[in-house]
Parts: sequence; C-alpha cells; structure tokens
Amino acid sequence: MKFFKEVISLLVILALIGTFALLSPFLVLPKARGAIAPDFSSQDFSLQLIPIQVVQTWILEQQSVSKDVEVQETLKNFSKKIQFKENTALEGFIYNPFGAVGMYVLANGQQRYTCYFLAGSNQQAGWLSDQYFAHPNGLFFFNKALTPVLKQHFEANLKSAKWTTKKFEARKLKFELSKAPYLLEWQKHGFALHVPKESIQDKNTMLQPSGFHLSCPLALHDLLGEQTPLNGLTAISMNYYGAKLNEKQGLELAFETLLSFQSGAKLDEFLSAVQKLDNEWEWHQNYVRINDANYAFKRDGNNLFVCSSPQKYLKGGNFAAQLKTQSLYCAGDPKLLTKLDNAGWAAAVLELFPIYRALNDLSDRTKSVSTNNQTISWQLHSKYYAAGEFLKLFGTAFE
Repeated sequence: MKFFKEVISLLVILALIGTFALLSPFLVLPKARGAIAPDFSSQDFSLQLIPIQVVQTWILEQQSVSKDVEVQETLKNFSKKIQFKENTALEGFIYNPFGAVGMYVLANGQQRYTCYFLAGSNQQAGWLSDQYFAHPNGLFFFNKALTPVLKQHFEANLKSAKWTTKKFEARKLKFELSKAPYLLEWQKHGFALHVPKESIQDKNTMLQPSGFHLSCPLALHDLLGEQTPLNGLTAISMNYYGAKLNEKQGLELAFETLLSFQSGAKLDEFLSAVQKLDNEWEWHQNYVRINDANYAFKRDGNNLFVCSSPQKYLKGGNFAAQLKTQSLYCAGDPKLLTKLDNAGWAAAVLELFPIYRALNDLSDRTKSVSTNNQTISWQLHSKYYAAGEFLKLFGTAFE
C-alpha cells in the first residue's frame, strides 16, 4: 500500500508543478514532444512524464468542457496540503518545466528503494546530501536518506544508466513494471490500460471472472520484510460480490480468492503466521470464523483458495479456474465494491467517510469495466469526464 501511495503522491505533485498553466490560457503545447530521461538496469518500476503536458491534456482540456467545480476544489485542497520548505542544498538547482520527471523503484538484492528525477540544471555535481544527487541532466532525490551501501548502488547504476530522448504523447502514459511495458491511455470518458501477455514460464491459474474481478501479480517479498507472512505471495485472483451485516451486526463478505505462492513451504509459512496473529479469529481444519461468519479455505498445490460460501464456490470440492494469459485482468460491476446489504444505520455512518462516498460516486458513474485482448477498459457514462472523476477519487485518499 505504501508503494501505491507513493505513485499517487507523485502524480499529484507533478500535476501541481504544472498548475501554473491554469494562469496561461494562451499556452499551446504540442500533442507530442521529446524529453531526455534515464533508464536503470536494476529498476523494478519506472514511470516518466512531462507534468505540464499531463495538466493540459488530463485536466485543462476537460475542465474547459465540463467546468467541474469539484475538480477545481480538489486542486485547491492539494495545493494547501503540499508545502515546499526552503532547502539550502537545492539553491543551485533550476527546474525545467518542459523536461521529463520520473519515478523509479530500484532493486539492490532483496532491498528496494524509491528514486525521483527532475529535469533541470545544477551549479554543483554529486551528492548534495543523503537524499539529493545533482547530475548534469537534472536532480535525483529519494524519499528517505540512503545508507552508504545504497548510495554506492545508486552511483553504480547511474554510471550504466541509458539516457535517451523519449517521445511523450498527450493522453498516453507509459511505465514499466518488472521489466514489462504498460501503456495507460486516457480517453474523454474513460481509460484503457494495455498490459503485456503473460510469459509461458510465469503463467499460473486465475479464477473464472465473476462479480467484480481482479487478477494481478504481486511481489510483496521484495517490498516487505523477510518476516512478513505475505512475503511468498506471487499473485492474487479475486471475485468480489459485496458485503452485508449479519444478525449480530458483524460484517460478512461475499467473495472467492485464489492466492498463489512461490512454493508449498511459503504457503505453510503464511498459514502458520496468520493463525498466530493476535485477533479473535477461530481457526478450524477447513475454515476460519471471523465476526460470526465462516470462510472456507482449500489448498491446491502452491495455491490457497478462500471463499465465503463453499456451497456456491467449491462445488464438488473444486473451484472454477482458468489459465491466466495476461498479467492483469479486471472486469465486472464496480458497484459491488460498495454494496452493503442490511446496512441500516451503518449506511449513514459509511457516508461520513469521504473515500466511501468517492468510490460510491465513481461506481455509479461507471458504464462498464472489461478486459479484452490485453486491454483493461474502464468507461464512464458520457456526461462524466475520466480525468476529473479519478482526480477527485485520489483527492479523497488524502483527506
């Protein structure tokens, strides 16, 4: 979760960097432009973009049509929350607003650290502090001070980094995850995420899509400590059908999930660690009782299947699965994400939480979510604009 918050935070900050475009109605930017940016041999994740291009195409063009007051208020709230403190170490750095900005997750063995790049010029070169490194093409900074070992690792990677002039297109955001390329294409009333095919050696099982479905790979062993129970989890596949409050006002979830692990030993470690957690869960041989609700589980090789109703989802002792052919898969009705039956007074309480209201609004405004030919498509109804709606959703995550 921390990793995804960092990604969201980066996009927010980059948008704010370019908000001066709001004050310049005569500024015209080309639909595509080139900018130099690095690629590292040890990067697990990389994303580069030109902030002012994103602001123009994702926000300004849609705002000129939709004139959504809530989007304007969201931008104002972001600007109030993000305060830039004076940093004497950066006095010699001049930011290039038309240059590229990047985010990278670099790997040093099992350790990962995050690095950001801002295009510009420096009066100095090398380490300005444990968090800032000046380069002729711009400034690198890190979310926390690096240890001497990581500083050496970064320097070695920087020496071998490939600096190329990349083509940045309006409404198209390219990024790389685990050496595989992804393309996020924003449209007027939705977006399309083009994902790579699953390689033959990485193919594994996913659930047959139903309800609201999500299947994706995971590498939590790279981001969490070695003692974390989930450090052997490699993929998750889930069908979610909503929730309800039972007679004792306990929350019952309706779902089926398939967890894939590196090995049977990693699965054993996970089950052992989870059963030792300090909570009120009641563990039995084939099910666990949580909040007066029973959830069944079944081992299948290196996989663990968990569901809310074995009568529905484990017919004849088998769950409905298929071979996964692409790295990400998403489809179904997003309204199920906020569905809560028998809510009563709890429904009014949930409305007090901004993130619940935002998810509820987004699901109501969604026309369809589907996956076809390595493309995940999320389309809104024609009177709603994608950039504004998703910006408002991100905004509530920071309230």
